Amino acid sequence: MTEKVSGVARFSLQQPTIDDCNPTDDDCLNDFTPLEELPYCSQATDLVYYGPKYDCQYYENVGLQTLYDSSILITTRVTVRQEDLVCTSDLDTTCPRVFNVSKNTTEQTYYAADVEKFTVLFDTSVFATTLNVYGESSQMEGRLYVESNHALCAKEPSATYYFDSSLTNEAPCYIMPNKTSANLDYFSLDYMMGAAGSSLDDNSTSAKTFRYDGTTLVMQVEYTNTASWSGLTGNITYTYKPKLLHSSSFKLYDNIWEGPFGNYRENRTLLNKHGIKIDLVQTGFLSSFSFSNLLVSLTTSLTLLAVASVITDYIALFLMPDRLQYNEAKYELTEDFSDIREAKEKGNGGQDVSMKDPFLPTHAS
Repeated sequence: MTEKVSGVARFSLQQPTIDDCNPTDDDCLNDFTPLEELPYCSQATDLVYYGPKYDCQYYENVGLQTLYDSSILITTRVTVRQEDLVCTSDLDTTCPRVFNVSKNTTEQTYYAADVEKFTVLFDTSVFATTLNVYGESSQMEGRLYVESNHALCAKEPSATYYFDSSLTNEAPCYIMPNKTSANLDYFSLDYMMGAAGSSLDDNSTSAKTFRYDGTTLVMQVEYTNTASWSGLTGNITYTYKPKLLHSSSFKLYDNIWEGPFGNYRENRTLLNKHGIKIDLVQTGFLSSFSFSNLLVSLTTSLTLLAVASVITDYIALFLMPDRLQYNEAKYELTEDFSDIREAKEKGNGGQDVSMKDPFLPTHAS
């Protein structure tokens, strides 16, 4: 019996740290690249960059992640401006503008420095309710599917041609994910973009970059517990299949209110955030053996076979041009068994020699 999966997911974003330590630990230190070594930063005056350059700022995970039910937004660019409240309920107007840009202020745009090295942790659970089959990512085995990035497949020693087969250095390939101490998967942002065949600095629809405009990265997770070559069920496995939506951008507006108590809307800082929104889509089918379903399948098959036999016989014996010959071939005429029984009752004197039982003993005269 097979059932489509349902699932839930949890995400967590982490900035790059020394030895991948936990940033909540007191002795854990960040591991950012110097701004002058990042080509997209204005601070890197000697490096060429083919997209728009802006000042970069260091952020930690709290400042960059926005969590949703089945997705996470990683901010790559933010434009900041100060605004003042210019229309209130005290004024007799329909408020053509509620806020105006504050005087003597200008918009400022920043890139999130080293955002490509931030890692996303995936903690997923999957279940088939009717079958009572359940699995957690910490107890399952998964792979990242790379469709066309030959360079990524070539540099990964774990890359295989199929999910669990011989090694390869060409795309398409399957790569083992990074694991935490709790056996949960995590990938850096540039790694996921690379698996989707792109990067943050590739051109977007506005002829700028994905770092500037943002986009949506669909991370499809396909589950199965059936061996493709035998059909037998076993442990649940899954495959990440990233797909970048090249024709889309993504942005989110956020407010930071700065007014006094009782009139908190008097001033605000408006954040225009652009970034990579990762949507997790859980798909696939799980299977389980069911004896009752086996009986139903066998009964249905036998019924269909009987119906097919009746239809075939009817066509051959009544509709085909050679139906008379088919009748002769299908049915074999035998002697009337009642005549044979009567002959046996009369005894040997009245029985034809051909009717004698060959296994009865014979007597010499």
